[in-house]
Amino acid sequence: MASGWHIFFGRIYKVGIIRFVDVPPKISRALEATEPHIAVCGSVEGLPLRTTMVSRRNGCHRVAIHGDLRKKLRIDSGAIVEIALERDEESREPVLPPSMIVALRLAPKAHAVFRAMTTALRRQIVRYLTSAKQQATLERRVAGFVRRLEQMSKSKKVRKPSRRK
Repeated sequence: MASGWHIFFGRIYKVGIIRFVDVPPKISRALEATEPHIAVCGSVEGLPLRTTMVSRRNGCHRVAIHGDLRKKLRIDSGAIVEIALERDEESREPVLPPSMIVALRLAPKAHAVFRAMTTALRRQIVRYLTSAKQQATLERRVAGFVRRLEQMSKSKKVRKPSRRK
């Protein structure tokens, strides 16, 4: 497995509303980036970065420069930034609240739908569910969410989840 920091300079460009920087092909190779999505961490101009390199095809990748970083650095499209990257081996899975663990165990079809979602979507859902200030609200949200997942399992075929972290 590739280890260590890989440092490069890149120009920020805009695709839709997202700002990206292309990762040089030699760094994609050094990070052993053979999959379309590679978890990485590092820095942009010295500020911490935790993101996913995404494929641009033909072994090339790019990284998104999140809005909070751009605001802190006061930069936007056209700026050239120094980026340091390394593979991020830490799990990106969200920590599920106990009530959700129980609810998903009791509803295997809902659990299959939840596992088929991307890790990022699962994190967003857990963040919403756990933002409740009261336990009763959390439990009500979890119950409603699991019901919706069960409805989704009936309305469409669920694919098997990927084996990524």
